Amino acid sequence: MAKNDYYVLVYRVLMYLYNCLKNGEDVDVSKLTPQWLGINERYFEYIFDTLDEEGFILDAAYIEDYAGKHLQNNIMISPKGISYLHENSTIQKVKKSIKGISDIVGNVNPL
Repeated sequence: MAKNDYYVLVYRVLMYLYNCLKNGEDVDVSKLTPQWLGINERYFEYIFDTLDEEGFILDAAYIEDYAGKHLQNNIMISPKGISYLHENSTIQKVKKSIKGISDIVGNVNPL
């Protein structure tokens, strides 16, 4: 799968949120940017809107003000998002491909 494939991006975002939760760390929203994911702004918003609508993250992902939409600082994975990481068959394929990459290059934390 390509690094900008929807499911790869969802996996990266949800794993980051899940690891923050498990490790008791605050989410660094400066890491959750289109640049960090290597995608355009429209695709980025689509992904977070979908995660929000599907219930994979708690509360609303964005706050909106005169300067536009901004990810909330307290964004967090939901129990449904955690289940998705463990049970979705497409995400399992992503995990296997990322696990293969981590065996070669290291520094990747699959579930």
